[in-house]
Amino acid sequence: MPSGPADLLPCQQSSLSGCPGEVQVLLSPVLQLGGLGPVLLLLRPVRGGAQSVQPYPLCFGGNRNPRHDRTHTLRYDLMALSLEGSRESQFRGLGYIDNELFLRYDSYRRRAELWGPRIKGKGGAEIWTRETEDMQEKEEQLRRMLTEVMTQKGQHGGIHTLQATFGCETQGNNTGSFWHLGYDGQDFLTFDQKIPTWKVSMPSAYSSKTVWERHGPTMEQVKTFLNGICPDHLQRYLIYLGRQLMDTGSPNMTVTSKVHELGKITLTCWAFNLKPPVATLATLAWLQDGKLAQQHTFGPGTILPSGDGTYQTWVSIWVLPGQEPHFTCRLRHRSKNVEVPTLLGEEIGKPVEATSSASALVASAFPAMLVFLACA
Repeated sequence: MPSGPADLLPCQQSSLSGCPGEVQVLLSPVLQLGGLGPVLLLLRPVRGGAQSVQPYPLCFGGNRNPRHDRTHTLRYDLMALSLEGSRESQFRGLGYIDNELFLRYDSYRRRAELWGPRIKGKGGAEIWTRETEDMQEKEEQLRRMLTEVMTQKGQHGGIHTLQATFGCETQGNNTGSFWHLGYDGQDFLTFDQKIPTWKVSMPSAYSSKTVWERHGPTMEQVKTFLNGICPDHLQRYLIYLGRQLMDTGSPNMTVTSKVHELGKITLTCWAFNLKPPVATLATLAWLQDGKLAQQHTFGPGTILPSGDGTYQTWVSIWVLPGQEPHFTCRLRHRSKNVEVPTLLGEEIGKPVEATSSASALVASAFPAMLVFLACA
């Protein structure tokens, strides 16, 4: 599949700017949103028969105000999947705004579900009804097409995928759009709006092109969606989501302590309720007497999904008994400047379970000051 808008994986590994000695918060390369898990690994076969996972940036931009002259995108990544021993193919659908996952759909629930900031207002119910109907229609088209292509190729079993990625991009008054199809990870068909027609990417796709033109959306439906419906939906989503994405609220922070047999103490600073764009622009660090502690610190170095559209992370430090009052935890972010104290004697429960192997250190609360400062 092509790079850029045509990529199908929602994962990212990105080195973020920050200050030396701090535990950098990175998006995990094993982030599995929506429970899709290893299914998406099938989307990256490379020449020679090997398998490769190529991450697509999950960029949480800052201001989503459509009035600003910046580029915005609305993209849908769909996949029909045949499995060995299964009579019916499965279907997955993901929707992205500015490369941020906001919608998911699968053949089990058969309804579009929100992922991330909640869309409020009168348009909310209408949006999800429309998205559900569109996804159900695309599901039928792709599953039927997958069966036809497998029959044409004489493939009556095994694991095969038919992928579609389509959407639009706006910048000011300028718009662009794209629609690609791929089979088993290889380019298949691309819609050319200038002609307009479906262009084949390999000679063997000519017969499948005829099948797609028969079972897929009509040429007029494709043009109407790319040139009208998609840009209109994008602008509406930006309006609905704009305020929620800019008003992310303060993260929830707490400190736990654990005493070890040898007398050392582990202080662990937790940050919860991290939301885009806070999540990808944050660093978590320990300070000793106001100075950055660069030794004896450890943490996952990743943002961990909490399962509710927010993220969490943590950083720990080894200290000696009696040193605790000298340490504070700092969550640093460019657009926030908030101090959050930990309540004395507060009991700290187990953090929200994340889809990560990182273990939670749970203990009694320790009095500390959690400082949320802005990067210079």
